[in-house]
Amino acid sequence: MGEAMDARARFAALEIACREQARVAQDDMTYWLSEADEWARLKEKAAGPMIESPPLQLQLLLRDCR
Repeated sequence: MGEAMDARARFAALEIACREQARVAQDDMTYWLSEADEWARLKEKAAGPMIESPPLQLQLLLRDCR
């Protein structure tokens, strides 16, 4: 009987952990979509010469993606 309860407790903990990961992933997705929208807005407003050299944070992000 004790082993069944231990398994149930472990499964419950795993369920909670998975639900928390899903919540965090949703928050991350919202953040990154917001960032993308901001870059899109800036892209539309930018004049040609202003975008010749991207901001440092974008250069670092692009470097890390390679």
